[in-house]
Amino acid sequence: MLTTAITLLDKLRIPGHPDAWPRFVRLYAPLLLCLARRQGFKDADSEDLIQEVFLKLMRLFPTYQRGQGQTFRGWLATVVRSQSHDFRRRRATRPLPGADDKMNEAEDTKSGNDWWEGEYRLLLARRALDMIRRDFSEATWAAFSGMMLDGKPAVAVAADLGVRENVVYLARHRVLTRLREEVAGLMD
Repeated sequence: MLTTAITLLDKLRIPGHPDAWPRFVRLYAPLLLCLARRQGFKDADSEDLIQEVFLKLMRLFPTYQRGQGQTFRGWLATVVRSQSHDFRRRRATRPLPGADDKMNEAEDTKSGNDWWEGEYRLLLARRALDMIRRDFSEATWAAFSGMMLDGKPAVAVAADLGVRENVVYLARHRVLTRLREEVAGLMD
């Protein structure tokens, strides 16, 4: 009997997966903190805002359904922007000089959207790689990182490690497969 792997997004929607939220927080906290700081929040306010975002996500996930043509990251960006506005209003303090301008730039300009897109993918991939690294032997990780993170050709990595070139390709395949499993549904 074949079973389908349950993605992290599915686990977040269904009660009874206690490991899902800590894993999601480890993946997303750095990205969301970076986004909050880009919107002009100081460090302490950024951390408070992100806590509120996670609380809101806990309430929203059970009913989250991806609409046609929508992406998870687009939905997440909308939640963060909404929570940012609410956070500023509740704090009843004046925004930092230029903070509203920074937030509007990040929301409305092509460069802001490009930043979100690029940062989202890069930080999510980095966090996921950090989290899955312990799932692999040192040899497998060295072969993968030599080729994929250091940008060396497989033949050079194989020579450095004293293995066949095919071993490097297999290591790359194993790690990338595991990475895809880890971020399934989160990169769209």
